[in-house]
Amino acid sequence: MRPVTKATVVNATYNPYQLAKPNLVDNLGLFCSYCEEAYHMERDLQVEHVQPKGLPQYAHLENEWSNFLLSCQTCNGADNKDTKDVVLSEVHLPHLNNTYKSLEYRAGGVVMVNPALTGDSQRHAQSLLKLVGLDKTPATSKPGDKRWRKRSEDWGIANHYLKRYLAHKIDEDTILELVKYRGGWSIWFTVFRGCDAVRARLISDIPGTCTACFDASNHYEPIDRNPGQGDPV
Repeated sequence: MRPVTKATVVNATYNPYQLAKPNLVDNLGLFCSYCEEAYHMERDLQVEHVQPKGLPQYAHLENEWSNFLLSCQTCNGADNKDTKDVVLSEVHLPHLNNTYKSLEYRAGGVVMVNPALTGDSQRHAQSLLKLVGLDKTPATSKPGDKRWRKRSEDWGIANHYLKRYLAHKIDEDTILELVKYRGGWSIWFTVFRGCDAVRARLISDIPGTCTACFDASNHYEPIDRNPGQGDPV
């Protein structure tokens, strides 16, 4: 999952909260913060409350910029997410952690917790996966939830264009156009491992991507976002 950096805004409170959407789009692009699908109209994305506004303990955060991300309807409504108690210290989130390091993307668009993680990092990554249901399969998805299909398609398309890129038939601009049109940032970033020029552009050209989460001296591999913490990811 693409880690993001949210801008500091002068007006940190929005009433109603929907007024924050233009600033979120300018900051993060027209992408779901969780499944990473690209959208082409602002109206197709929702202002996501990280800590659900429907729970009394978070009601005071309903209009606060610090509690917002962008989400598609499917991720925002996944598995009664609006009633889940999201404790920030117990779950990885794209604006607080290096969520590309939290999860691993594999052939067919399979998403799983990074097997290299241990302890709290592993548990918090698992909480992220369950929070929005990115581990759903065709057998366990709700009707209308086609995120698994989209990831599978993106995996195939990314590998097709990797072959064309390595054969010098397309350039980085073409890859970026495809990612901006389709989304699936983490799949493209995974498939193009070792292609430093593409990875650099995926970080620099997709709005809001957290540059500090990747090591430019090591092929842009993910690094800890919170070093020295109990959960460094």
